[in-house]
Amino acid sequence: MRQEIAKMNPFYAHIIFMTGGATLMAAGVTAARFFRRRPWWLRFHRAAGIAGALSLGAGLAAGVIMVSQGGNGHFGLPHAWLGLTAVTAGTAAPTIGQLQFKFKAKIRLLRPWHRRIGFAALAMCLLGIISGLAAGGII
Repeated sequence: MRQEIAKMNPFYAHIIFMTGGATLMAAGVTAARFFRRRPWWLRFHRAAGIAGALSLGAGLAAGVIMVSQGGNGHFGLPHAWLGLTAVTAGTAAPTIGQLQFKFKAKIRLLRPWHRRIGFAALAMCLLGIISGLAAGGII
């Protein structure tokens, strides 16, 4: 199994990891928005956010490898900037979410930023997917 993953085309790895990260983040937002009364929502929300951030990071790495192999310059298209913004925000949101539990006195300051950055990350993922489809000539 590991050898198959290591041999995976970076293009497909990029698509799989970035789409997976966006899907996991959307699942985390959905759990926070609609399932707060369930006892499991916070564990799921937290796990989905962290897994989404890790998946976005792997997708970024695959994208960098893919562009390097193609000989093109990095960050020449809006897709690359949107993707980098999505990865940055997608990593910042769960980090700030975890900080809420460490610094309980600052929760009123941190919680709105956690929400804003989480929604922004999801929006950047969506825009990145659309711009990637446009850059690939699919739409």
